[in-house]
Amino acid sequence: MFLHETLSPERLTRVVDVGANPLGATPYSTLLKNRICEVWGFEPQQDAFARLSEERGENETYLPYAIGKGGSERLHVCKGSGFTSLYEPNPEFIKVMGRWPRQMQVEEVVPITTHRLDDLKELPEFDLLKIDVQGGELDVFRNAREKLKNAVAVVSEIAMVPLYKGQPLLDSQMSELSAQGFHFHKFLFLKSLTVKTRASSRLKMRAMRNQAIDGDAVFLKRFFALEDSPTESLKHLAILADAVFQSPDVALMALEVLADRDVVKEAELDAYEALVEAEFSR
Repeated sequence: MFLHETLSPERLTRVVDVGANPLGATPYSTLLKNRICEVWGFEPQQDAFARLSEERGENETYLPYAIGKGGSERLHVCKGSGFTSLYEPNPEFIKVMGRWPRQMQVEEVVPITTHRLDDLKELPEFDLLKIDVQGGELDVFRNAREKLKNAVAVVSEIAMVPLYKGQPLLDSQMSELSAQGFHFHKFLFLKSLTVKTRASSRLKMRAMRNQAIDGDAVFLKRFFALEDSPTESLKHLAILADAVFQSPDVALMALEVLADRDVVKEAELDAYEALVEAEFSR
């Protein structure tokens, strides 16, 4: 709230959420709760879209689109809605890890039309792309190059091993996003599991979760050249870094560039630094 009030951006920080299935709190929930962000969400699953539409607030817009490379695709609807994907679940993953055999069971395969973000004229300029589409992230990025030109960050679900057949992994996402000027910043979380063995039922395996599976990763635009970023972009980056990425050091870096431009006063920079110090000294 301090940053939003101090920086006074020309509009609310805007988030695009691809795969907005409401399975839990979103990384941007603090911004939404304080009414300082606007959300455009996309969710093709009927039940999930109905829930989003019923519970949406005044700054939320949801559309029942599947986002991807455009054209006809096949949606693998799984028993656990969080596993529904354009990709078919990988039986080798289930065999080796011994996890989620029921949730990843395909109940039906539904023909579906996907839309390219670059083709959606109704979608305004945005600051953050948050995406969780169970393996289809790379197709979204490749077909959103124009829309992503003005974004400052991406929060993407990434996979270390293929939960789905032919699923692009973290390295593929990093390669595409790097070509678009986004550099890997941090993991918001990284899930690891224990490999299934005959001893699994006899041993306490919680301490042996050694295989990295998936998580959420943050990518930042122009990370090594923030001084070249537009002023409005830096304002939204500071707000997102503080509230969504838990990266106040990045927020401070953006604020220092704004201070050099006389957009932020030194006293305001000092005040934010004091807030950060108070928070992290608890």
